[in-house]
Amino acid sequence: MSINDDPPKWFFRLFWRRAIPFWLFRDAGRGSEEQRIANYRYNRSQRGVLPFFIFKWIGIAVSLMMLLKIFSGLMLKTIEGTFAHICVTTLCMSAGIAFSFSCVVITILTGCYLFLCRIKK
Repeated sequence: MSINDDPPKWFFRLFWRRAIPFWLFRDAGRGSEEQRIANYRYNRSQRGVLPFFIFKWIGIAVSLMMLLKIFSGLMLKTIEGTFAHICVTTLCMSAGIAFSFSCVVITILTGCYLFLCRIKK
């Protein structure tokens, strides 16, 4: 990652690495039997970072739920059909979609953590 890279490209890569921990893990489904076993053991050793990311996404979900509550209240106060109402409605829907996405990420991270903690090969 250098400054000369396309700014959106390195920004999104940095954001992705701070938001999702899957870049820390290796693919345990490819390679020879020994490579898959070694990758799975490596993944089990890296599972300690998952609770941090789970709690980070829980915080994001709570924040999005509060935004959803705020935007819902603003929707009730604006006059239907006006530009302000359309903007607030769009923001409310966006917060709801982002909240749903964060719940999916929490579920996937929790499932991965439980799998790596409970299943021993």
